Amino acid sequence: MAPHAPLVEREAQLRLLEAAREAAEAGAGRLVVVEGPAGMGKSAVLAAERDHLRRHGRTVLAARCSELESTYAFGVVRQLFEARLRTSARWLDGSAGSAAAVFDPPRSGSADDVSHSVLHGLYWLTANACAERFVALFIDDAQWCDGPSLRFLAYLAGRLDGMALLLVVATRTGERSEQAALLADLAHEERCEVVALQPLSRAGVTDLLAERLGVAPGAEFAQACLRSTGGNPLLLDELSRALRADGIRPDAPDVLADLGPRAVSRTVLLRLARLGADAIALAQAVAVLGEAGDLAILRGMTGLPAAALEEAARSLVQAQILRSRSPMGFVHPLLRDAVYRDLSPIELEARHAEAARLLHAAGRSPEAVAAHVLLLPPGARPWIVEVLSESAAVALSRGAPDIAVSYLRRALAEPGAPAGLVTRLGMAEALANDPRAAVVHLGAGYESATDPEARGRIAEVLARMLLFTRPPDAAVAVARRAREQLPPALTDQWDALLALELYAVAFGATDDVVVAATSGTGLGARMLTAVRAWDRALTGGSAAECVEEARYALGDGVLVRHDPSFMTHVAAGVLALADDDRAQAVWSQALAEGHTHGSQMTIAGVLLWQGWGWLQRGALAEAEEGLRRYRGAVQRRGGEHEAGAAYGIGFLTRVLVARGELAEARQLAELPRESTAGSDGDLQQVRGVVEVLLADGRWAEALATLDAVPRRRRPVVNPVWAPWGSLAARALCGLGRTEEALARVAGEVAAARAWGSPTGLGAALRALGTTLDAAGSAEAQAAFEEAVAVTEGSAARLEHAASLLAHGSLLRRGGRPTTARALLERAAGLAAACGATPLAERATQEFRAAGGRRLARHATGVDALTPSERRVAALAAAGRSNKAIAQELFVTIKTVEVHLSNTYRKLGVASRADLARLDV
Repeated sequence: MAPHAPLVEREAQLRLLEAAREAAEAGAGRLVVVEGPAGMGKSAVLAAERDHLRRHGRTVLAARCSELESTYAFGVVRQLFEARLRTSARWLDGSAGSAAAVFDPPRSGSADDVSHSVLHGLYWLTANACAERFVALFIDDAQWCDGPSLRFLAYLAGRLDGMALLLVVATRTGERSEQAALLADLAHEERCEVVALQPLSRAGVTDLLAERLGVAPGAEFAQACLRSTGGNPLLLDELSRALRADGIRPDAPDVLADLGPRAVSRTVLLRLARLGADAIALAQAVAVLGEAGDLAILRGMTGLPAAALEEAARSLVQAQILRSRSPMGFVHPLLRDAVYRDLSPIELEARHAEAARLLHAAGRSPEAVAAHVLLLPPGARPWIVEVLSESAAVALSRGAPDIAVSYLRRALAEPGAPAGLVTRLGMAEALANDPRAAVVHLGAGYESATDPEARGRIAEVLARMLLFTRPPDAAVAVARRAREQLPPALTDQWDALLALELYAVAFGATDDVVVAATSGTGLGARMLTAVRAWDRALTGGSAAECVEEARYALGDGVLVRHDPSFMTHVAAGVLALADDDRAQAVWSQALAEGHTHGSQMTIAGVLLWQGWGWLQRGALAEAEEGLRRYRGAVQRRGGEHEAGAAYGIGFLTRVLVARGELAEARQLAELPRESTAGSDGDLQQVRGVVEVLLADGRWAEALATLDAVPRRRRPVVNPVWAPWGSLAARALCGLGRTEEALARVAGEVAAARAWGSPTGLGAALRALGTTLDAAGSAEAQAAFEEAVAVTEGSAARLEHAASLLAHGSLLRRGGRPTTARALLERAAGLAAACGATPLAERATQEFRAAGGRRLARHATGVDALTPSERRVAALAAAGRSNKAIAQELFVTIKTVEVHLSNTYRKLGVASRADLARLDV
């Protein structure tokens, strides 16, 4: 809307903003999404709230998005913070420092994906600002927000609790937008209030016209205006201007017959025509340039001398077409649209070409030039390739690989583009989570490259992408071909490529690769050793041997530093299979690496595998949180590959079954299996399906599903990863086929003893005991006793609770209630601490059936702390502040406060000093 337009019938919306502001000022951060069709007054509502806050001395940071600048990496973020950081550099202290890439001069040629690091840094920049005083962020016309900035807003919106922050986002409805999905996600955030602006009523139309025309319109005229404009405030405002200009009194409704949705375009162009040729030329130049035009650029675009340009600007401001403040721009985007769309396609191409040339000659930023270049057809202009290439480097350095991809694709379309550009594009597409496109361009880059070392590097990334997009045998073929063509001196690249060949089996490759050892010490050697350890762990090796190899692979931190998103998880996975506590430490290091130097791909991978690690340890709340965050992370990146989806579905399904959330678990179990049959991800999705079927007592379906598990060249026999024997035994016992069940579970016990981890052996022995009990064998007790002994004191807390319950139940039914009660009480307490509600409830029922009356308060003491609470408590006991803990663990300050509150309650303490005296 135009300046000073009255806010008619917007009192309720302003009250909602006021309530959100008051909550945010109290430390309960709020997000408000103001939405409505174009011209409905969103900008006016935002302006009213901004003005109120500024009058009361509040910190207000504002940005307005535009179509032309939607390709600027973090352009909106820079509008919000850049100017303020000149006087508030302390906002970049601590973890916020990783956001400096957004504001610093770009690092030319950067090829790292720092996207998640930047998001995390921007969150802490905002948190630092809010720690000083209440802050309000306003973003107008968010339908044109650049993707990286919008991802930051989504990241921030999920972390508002405990922040003195008001985040207000205005967006236009009824239009297609590339950012529609993220904007919809914003509107569904827990702390979001949606303010939908509705058309004015007839009374509102009457009030607005009376203010604009200085005389109240007749009832029939007001109704005609409402019908003609649909109650849109901007259309009414433009209508009132036309009426005043033509001297028409508001009592002749017949003059409105030709007005309608295109009223803005018609009236603006009419007003513009009355101002003369100079004003038209300037308005068209501003429409093309956006807000990038200074006096020199505008003179070049219009051909007007300075005096004529100033006079034209003055007349456009007086006509309320351009705003009076700097930088020069239209008072409303719809006015700019009217002028811009009045230009023919040929005129637009010529104007954008001239704008690009002038901006480039003036030494403007590559992004400013590229915004116009992207709108031009290819034209064999060498400087365009240079500009787009520089813009891509800027986008990569700021953590926006998706923006870099758009620049590089356009550069590659230029005739005579350099051959190396296709490889750069493929690498950027790999970072931007577009593996299918990356495969095409990396394949072309590999064929055109001549340097052996460069070919090896391209082949390694290409093979990784092929694992996620093609039958995995294609990745094997690429890696093998590249390896065979490497010079003998490049032994570490040789090892890295062989590692990819070998690990392709986990993705379902059928081409058998020799499991080779290596004498190297570089990154490739660590990768190969990690994969060898995983392969042996699944196919018959012992935990002790495989852990030794995994520890070597992880030694010196080489693997975690240089490959935190892939092979690090392979090595840490071996440790987790063996119940080695160091697995979680490795994932914590990978998470830190991802936040400091990595990418959203790295963070998503850590969340997935760390979530599985928490499940292994029985930390179900942490597992569920991590796996749900994984889903959110991959959605922000634009989706996940089939293998990742299968792992995520399988792990989360198991967590939900253990938590008793069967309705959602059933929904996940019904999702299609899209990963390669027999791959590791496919096996985990099958396991989740079977656990749901068993929880529902659908024994025959569970058995049929297990018997149909795809086989692969090297069969998986590790019972921790694929406990097919014990799962089948449960189904067979349910069907009354105990002899067959005993045969199945006996093999699993043997495999578990060979592997040697508490989780695997304890679960197998418990399954054996359950089967023997169903068969009426007295040997069941010995199996349960050993299961309890094996898991006692181990990381397998949930398995220990299940073994205690099984043993206690047997003793209770065998007439030994006193001994049973002690076991059952421990089982109930441990299961509750793990978050395993169904197991805790069964243990409680058995405890009462054994004569127990009242369970002890089991949710107290160090053993009752969740792993996250223990980490926070340990850091607090070491003297870390809440903010320091939050930054170190990559969580919010509010999360730290909640963990400490729970810890104090469970331990019966009141301060950090008390924690320091305890062994947490």
